[in-house]
Amino acid sequence: MQTPLATAIVFLYALCGLTVLGLLVLFALKLRNISVEKQTMRCLEKYRDYFVYLQAHGEEEERLQVPYGDVTQKEKQIIQKKLFELMECFTGIHRDKLIWLCEDMGLVELDMQRLNGKWKWTRVDAAYNLGIMRSKLAVPALMTLLQKNTNDTSVFIIARSVAKCARNTEDLREMATHVVRAKNNVHQLVVDIISDSQVDTAPLFAQFLQDSDAELVKIGLIGYAVHAQPGIEPALYQLIQSPDKEVRIKAVKLMCRDIRYMNEQTLTDFMNHKDWEIRAMAAKAIGSLKLHTYIPSLKKAVGDANWWVRHHSARSLAQLEVEGFAALCEILQEERNGHKSEMAHQVIQEELEKEKLVLQSATATEKLVQYNEKLHLYRKSYRKTISTVQALER
Repeated sequence: MQTPLATAIVFLYALCGLTVLGLLVLFALKLRNISVEKQTMRCLEKYRDYFVYLQAHGEEEERLQVPYGDVTQKEKQIIQKKLFELMECFTGIHRDKLIWLCEDMGLVELDMQRLNGKWKWTRVDAAYNLGIMRSKLAVPALMTLLQKNTNDTSVFIIARSVAKCARNTEDLREMATHVVRAKNNVHQLVVDIISDSQVDTAPLFAQFLQDSDAELVKIGLIGYAVHAQPGIEPALYQLIQSPDKEVRIKAVKLMCRDIRYMNEQTLTDFMNHKDWEIRAMAAKAIGSLKLHTYIPSLKKAVGDANWWVRHHSARSLAQLEVEGFAALCEILQEERNGHKSEMAHQVIQEELEKEKLVLQSATATEKLVQYNEKLHLYRKSYRKTISTVQALER
């Protein structure tokens, strides 16, 4: 029977063995990295004049020449990394010539072969390289790899490479469809990925707005917010009736940014919508767009069942100068108790305090007159104790 002491000794020997093994592995990796660094330095020194040539002849019409002599596969990979660094520094024809050079050197073909490698991260690295080189020939193979890799974040690396290499909007559409089916709530990221493409993406986002797939519609709405273009107003109006709540909210959010959409019928529909988010956005838009005509609608919305709708309605009234402030004071006269009067009272006090601070830092007569007018309206609508009034005047 083994004693506890013997067990502990065995355990310590095993632990020491694992520690030594780990140190040996780390030492081997360190030696490998040193060897790779030395090899890289030798290669860069060998082709130093060639890199000077690349930078000096980037604006000329003819294609760049490949390096002289026999270039090993390892040297090609080191040169490739240097070419990638140069691509990040240049745009236009200079970068295009570097991309053509990658094709002439066989770097595209090399990474196309690596796409079929045994190791997953070798394939992903090859996909990344092909994206940097923007090889249109690689799109079918990258799309196949994208369909096979949907379980982890590598899907985004491959998708970005597809976007960079895309031949047309159909490639981008297929890529976006695969990504949104594989991952949830990645619409913003997909728009960012699509923006890396050299293809004109504005028509693609317009197509997404009219798609039957709600996930693609969300991408279209986010993309339209970044790459706005005229002529899609009818699509936005239709999306307000979408069965998907997120689509409805995003569509209304876009419309609330533009005063062209804020007509009487549209705002009435928004302020009476079943979704409180839409009512709140409409109330906020009225104040930010300075639409004094809709003060009665805001005044009514201060009594909404949802706190955010009440909050944005009251804040918008405060933004509409003295006329909107007067509507808040009228609420105090009409509603002595309840959520409506409480919200109005809170915003009134905040507005008076804010303007009082402005008066302390500026002596503009117009500001002083406006403040006194608001303070008079407040006193008239809501009788306070003497101590409270004195506190406000300090």
